[in-house]
Amino acid sequence: MMLLFYSIGIRLYHFAACVAALFNAKAKLFCDGRKDVFEKLLKEVEENHSPRIWFHCSSFGEYEQGRPVLHKLKSSYPNHRIVLTFFSPSGYAQGVKDAAADCVLYLPSDSVAHARKWISLLNPSLAVFVKYDFWFHYMNELSRKKIPFVYVSAIFRSNQFFFKPWAKSFLSILNKASAFYVQNHSSAELLRQHGIHQVVVTGDTRFDRVVQLPNTPFSDAVIQNFSSGDAPLIVAGSTWPQDHKLLAEYINKGHAAKMILIPHEVNESSISSFTSLCNKKYIRYSQANHLQLPEASVLIIDRIGMLSKIYRYATWCYIGGGFGKGIHNILEGAVYGKPVVFGPQYQKFAEAVRLIELGGAFAAADAAQLQTIFNKFIHTKEFTEHAGAVSKKFVFENAGATDAVMSQLQHIIS
Repeated sequence: MMLLFYSIGIRLYHFAACVAALFNAKAKLFCDGRKDVFEKLLKEVEENHSPRIWFHCSSFGEYEQGRPVLHKLKSSYPNHRIVLTFFSPSGYAQGVKDAAADCVLYLPSDSVAHARKWISLLNPSLAVFVKYDFWFHYMNELSRKKIPFVYVSAIFRSNQFFFKPWAKSFLSILNKASAFYVQNHSSAELLRQHGIHQVVVTGDTRFDRVVQLPNTPFSDAVIQNFSSGDAPLIVAGSTWPQDHKLLAEYINKGHAAKMILIPHEVNESSISSFTSLCNKKYIRYSQANHLQLPEASVLIIDRIGMLSKIYRYATWCYIGGGFGKGIHNILEGAVYGKPVVFGPQYQKFAEAVRLIELGGAFAAADAAQLQTIFNKFIHTKEFTEHAGAVSKKFVFENAGATDAVMSQLQHIIS
């Protein structure tokens, strides 16, 4: 019965997405990208006869997490074709730019018919899923065809539906995976408690991705001009309207700090949710000129693809999302040796919990707490430097998951 509800839910979700596509750009990309996906896959198969590895990510976040493994697979197995798939448009838009992927596609919706057609055409020697994008019919078909599939940087919590009494069929499908390379020991123990023993604790591959950032060359005249001078600089990344309220209130009070704001969604609605509240002079990156920059308190980055590189200019970083479903990637700021601050919804993120314990990260539940933390950074240089050093050490000490995963995969890939 649960599987029936699951299949109906999948169909309803895709029907709703196609209806939303009539007036929503992201939904349109979601639906249009799947219209000829099997034709594209057939072309890939007919034109290239090398063995294939299927590498799947849900969205951009999972892609960033799995990217170190993707690149390591390509360098270690150059004779294999890598077919990279995504569930969401945000991931697909970035994936098509990745030279390590030989073919980039949207994954068709999870149904028995789609799974059988997909696996029959693709016929991969290995399937790799990043973190926790679990699709019952695809996993079942891979198992039925005796094709190994693994999960990389997986993480499990006891409140996930797999572990509910009514979800035994989904728990059984997990047990068909060849291996789970999990982020932490609690995930491994939880799986073992439920009879899944093909588990190896390898860590989080995001650390391997971000440790490369400080050595990645980057210079930008606008940002360097804005950040020059003695004023402390807040880099606020992946921010949402809830974050903007607190940040605007802080800037409006005339504190010494300046701010670079990089909204999670670069559109007029998101930007205006900040500018409508900001009483200080601000300027958009796309409109900046060198005469106006020194006068502005806030520089708003209205283009994509710059965030992870801009954190290097910060005195401290604010990471958005903590007043919604959860914070975005705090490691991108921490790797530069910067303290990181975020909202109260961080408990699902082990790196945030641990970094708070160590003293490199700080959570603010409201504007008053945010002001207290920010002002301490301004007035206590030693405190700020120590928190930054803790952050950087934490990131580099936890790198190495990619090599741990690859040492396991070499026993599976044919």
